[in-house]
Amino acid sequence: MKNMEDIETYAAQHRVPVMMDEGLELLKRKIIEYDCRSFLEIGTAVGRTSLVVAGLFPNMRVVTIERDPEMIAQAKENFFDSPFKDKITLIEGDALEVEVEGTFDCIFIDAAKAQYVRFFNKYYPHLSENGIIVSDNMNFHGLVEHPERTNNRGTKQLVRKLRAYKEYLGALVDFETAFYEDGDGVAITRRRK
Repeated sequence: MKNMEDIETYAAQHRVPVMMDEGLELLKRKIIEYDCRSFLEIGTAVGRTSLVVAGLFPNMRVVTIERDPEMIAQAKENFFDSPFKDKITLIEGDALEVEVEGTFDCIFIDAAKAQYVRFFNKYYPHLSENGIIVSDNMNFHGLVEHPERTNNRGTKQLVRKLRAYKEYLGALVDFETAFYEDGDGVAITRRRK
């Protein structure tokens, strides 16, 4: 079995974006705090987050979506080599096109940053009554607050979309969102009581 260090080393060497350690610790704390027993991840990458979450509770159910064939192959290998392979379902395809059944206590958005609003709108109906939606990269390396730090047009566009997503979350009537500075910035959204 590959250990987590091997998976993280692979991610670093191949420039695969994985959730920062601080952000991952926050995610784990919130999953435990809200007693989340089912987890939907949008953006599998190498499967690190799915594996960490699968180990939090004996009865944890994980569904994760990935469209990149290289990432799919790597995640499958990592899942197969783990003690959690029976708890994790990998759906291959674009998260905006695939169909997912059931409800989840935690929905984790960590895929194409420019699509966050669309991901939220597609998947929030799958959120259980007391569930949470967790969005990563809300600060995007500090550029959401300081877009002037980049001259890259594509990055500026991405940052604009993340800022729009932040405003979108803040304006939702049925949901409330707390923003955390942990890692690369994390938003935790839940239904208003």
